[in-house]
Amino acid sequence: MSLRLPDQALLVKLFYQNDNSAIVALRKFRTLKGMRKGSLTAINLRLMVTKFEETGSLNVRSGRERKPISAEAIEKVGLQVEENKVSNVQAGTRVRLVAEVLDLPRSTVQKIMRNILRYYPYKLQLVQELLAHDFETRHLFSLQFLARLEVDPEWPWNILWTDEAHFYLDGSVNTHNCRIWESDNPHSTLQVPLHSPKVTVWCGFSASFILGPYFSRN
Repeated sequence: MSLRLPDQALLVKLFYQNDNSAIVALRKFRTLKGMRKGSLTAINLRLMVTKFEETGSLNVRSGRERKPISAEAIEKVGLQVEENKVSNVQAGTRVRLVAEVLDLPRSTVQKIMRNILRYYPYKLQLVQELLAHDFETRHLFSLQFLARLEVDPEWPWNILWTDEAHFYLDGSVNTHNCRIWESDNPHSTLQVPLHSPKVTVWCGFSASFILGPYFSRN
């Protein structure tokens, strides 16, 4: 039920005059207005009173009118994203930077990228760099492996594969994902050593057994 502001004010007034009873307030309101019944319930009235107590107003803000996103803006954002990927794949694409370059609201760029272009944020995965000579070395190893396999089919079962990993001991914080929520900027800093102490874990394994793990502190 849609009520005019004077009727809403009368309902709130009756609510307080009748010991905060929504049921009594509704009954008296309908009597004053000559209504036998109405769609407004006691729960709706309590919500109305709660809103009034929280905001001091009964008026519902209509908000700003939303402007439709133009096809031109969508095309510009799409081209800018592709340009960023070609120019520097490591830098990625930031919504804020695209908005600044195109002079568009950040919220508009966000909607275009997520809701229209269906782009999603992905984290760049770091892998070992391969130089030009690495490809030839790996290719030769593959050929030697296959040739050896033809002579001795059980040879791969005797290979000892090894790997190692480093674990830092100073409680390093990844500031990329770290946020400090404060009302004012605390300008917090964290001093870290140039060479952080770490533990290296080495392990070897074959088809039939595991060697290790072995730990060494650096």
